[in-house]
Amino acid sequence: MRIFYAFIIIITAAIMWMIPITESVYQWRTDVRTDNFNVDTAVAATTSNVTLHGTLYDSDTNTVSFLSDTVTDVPAATSYNATSRQLLVTGLTHNSTRSLEVSYDIDALLAWPGVDVLADRIGFIWMLCIIAFPMAALFAIFTGR
Repeated sequence: MRIFYAFIIIITAAIMWMIPITESVYQWRTDVRTDNFNVDTAVAATTSNVTLHGTLYDSDTNTVSFLSDTVTDVPAATSYNATSRQLLVTGLTHNSTRSLEVSYDIDALLAWPGVDVLADRIGFIWMLCIIAFPMAALFAIFTGR
């Protein structure tokens, strides 16, 4: 019977391995904020700085998305200054005025630093369980406990 229980534990660990826990924790830790800006570019300029109203989560510019009312714009975030919250946007059409909608991730757990620390550790705890459960099951099989 202990072999059956060990088998069930190993199967449970394999199922736990397939659950996207890190993505779920990230979604729990962040919220999406959207800011609207009126951006003008000069004759030879295709970049502009915008000052975000919130702080970009982990200063990760890969989570920033744009929506522009100028069809020829292909906006992209290239750099972010966390102190001044300025985001450098490239790929704008020169000599144009546009309405630019910027969506980005912000920290949802800012008011709860204890929960934020726990969220930092969830991935480690999850991996520890995935590794420890099968090892404990195999130990139980070979020692007869």
